[in-house]
Amino acid sequence: MSSSMANIVKQAMVDVSGYEVELVDGRFTTVPADLTARLVKLVADGAGLAVCHGAGALLSKHGMDIRREADAAAVRDYFEAVFRRFTAEVDFAQYTPVVMDYDQVASMDVDGFNKNTSFTPNSDHTESREFLTTKCVHFDAATTFIGNVYGPNTNITGGLPIVCDTREYCRLTGTDPADLIELMPHSYNVAVRQEHVEAILADHAVAVDVDLINDMVMVVLNNEVAGGLAHAGSTPRLVDPAKPGKRPLRHIELQFEDGQNLNNWYRHYRLAMPEVKVQVPEANTPDHDRYHQGVSAELAAQSPATLGS
Repeated sequence: MSSSMANIVKQAMVDVSGYEVELVDGRFTTVPADLTARLVKLVADGAGLAVCHGAGALLSKHGMDIRREADAAAVRDYFEAVFRRFTAEVDFAQYTPVVMDYDQVASMDVDGFNKNTSFTPNSDHTESREFLTTKCVHFDAATTFIGNVYGPNTNITGGLPIVCDTREYCRLTGTDPADLIELMPHSYNVAVRQEHVEAILADHAVAVDVDLINDMVMVVLNNEVAGGLAHAGSTPRLVDPAKPGKRPLRHIELQFEDGQNLNNWYRHYRLAMPEVKVQVPEANTPDHDRYHQGVSAELAAQSPATLGS
């Protein structure tokens, strides 16, 4: 467990129920300016992390219930609006080592437990493919900032977000960020190389101990390999194997018009443009066990973050 990473997470907690926002026709309206400023301070100007929680309490204040799908959708859209407002206040060029022509924020809702059978966030320059959200320690490709919205889960244990201070690891070990990562066979994302993973998880990582049953959280990250934070998740499992599980995720990222930006990003980190396989690896195969196993529940249990306000 990393005490410094745990402290970063503790400082990163943002209770959105403490910010006044108006509800109109079942939807939350304008994002409060002070909430936007808090995210800029934490993510862009600070350690690179914000964890927005309190969605359940926010809904309760308005007579709504997070277990009701329409109400959960309303707060999920609100989180996306918060992310969009945050990115509108940031000069991306200050946070990326390569010129990236970001021109939009893209979002996608995915199944966080079962296989997604047709997935692409950018159909103009990447092929639709199968997709698994459970991954090893990694960075999402070519997007300086990301937002991942988790919950509410049903019949799922585990699946906690895990954040890794690879920036500090690289500084202490003298590792070039380009030497930290490798391509993933079934994803456009890039994995932290196996030889670095054990030390990072032992000394520079923490599981964010949040309620994903009665709440919904958005983890906002500086996701750049050079200067940002890597992420993963503890392995999600069914509480009752005889019943179906539900682990909804919304992923939000920066996007651009064409694949040249993507190619430039890979080349900066001395990687080739990946040829992504359109089918995910089968369970109990080397690719699945290496890249899609998730982080063990034992590690997550040893490294809880204290929920702050």
